Parts: sequence; C-alpha cells; structure tokens
Amino acid sequence: MKKLSFIRHAKSDWTSPLLSDHDRRLADRGQKASVIMKDFFVTANKNFDIVFSSTALRAVETIEIIKPSIKDTKIMYKKDLYTFDDQIMLEFISKITDDISSVLIVGHNPAIQETVLRLAETDQNSNLLNKVEHKYPTAAFCTLTSTIEKWSHTGDTMFKILEFICPKEL
Repeated sequence: MKKLSFIRHAKSDWTSPLLSDHDRRLADRGQKASVIMKDFFVTANKNFDIVFSSTALRAVETIEIIKPSIKDTKIMYKKDLYTFDDQIMLEFISKITDDISSVLIVGHNPAIQETVLRLAETDQNSNLLNKVEHKYPTAAFCTLTSTIEKWSHTGDTMFKILEFICPKEL
C-alpha cells in the first residue's frame, strides 16, 4: 500500500517585483498558515517515510516551519518539483523507490491540484474531490492511498482521497 500526501507551499510574498519566482519568500500570512499546518500535523500525528520538496524558497520555508512536527523524517529538496505541470509531477512520483511507502510532496499549483484530480478515483468521496477541484489553496494538505505496490504503477484514478485540509478550516 502506498500513501501519497501533498502540501502546497504557503502564501508567498509578492512585494519584491525584481525577485525571480523561485526566490520569493513566504508572506506573513504564509508563515502563519505554515504554523497552523505544523500544529495540525502534531495533533493528527502525521508521519511520512520521506518528504520531497521543491527547491523554491517559499516551498523550503513552508516545510522548514512544519519540520518539527514530523520529527526525524528526511527532507530531500528536488529541483524537479519546482514545476507547475502535473505530468512532470507524475513522472517524479513514478520514480520513487518502492521501499518508501509514505511520501509527502511540497510543491506548487496547478501541478498539485491537477495531480490529485488525476490520481483520485472519481466515484468516491466526491465532496473532497469537489473541494480540490474548486480550489487548492496555499498551505492546503491532501492525502491519497492506493493498493499499488510499486510507485511506477501510479496512474489515473488509482488512489482514494482520504483527506483535504485547508488552514482556514483549522
């Protein structure tokens, strides 16, 4: 069984127009949302075998704030995850080593939203899917599970959506 979780980076700061997109920091609102999600991870006892994060500064800052809640979980920063394309996200997921069962990916929209919508079974938990389809806000967290044994078998509608949590709901 594989468990795949996503968190979209928290709200970024747009006040410095000369900064590259990759180098944008979190806004104050994003820092607060990251703390809310960190507290949620503690309360819900979230754990993962590994975390993969985009190298964009806003994604790095998001997971660094959350990091104390996931204790000794290894975090790997991957340039491939600085993407807005669901196909690139799916290719990344399909290359995860099979000894890893539970993954958290910190990344960007629309890649995360579109990946979740592609992977999730369409006939189950339609309320959660409708929420994801409507909007995947910054710092929102989603978990999917599948009975696949190999990440290379990842494909459309092969996962069940278990939860979709937004900081504003907490």
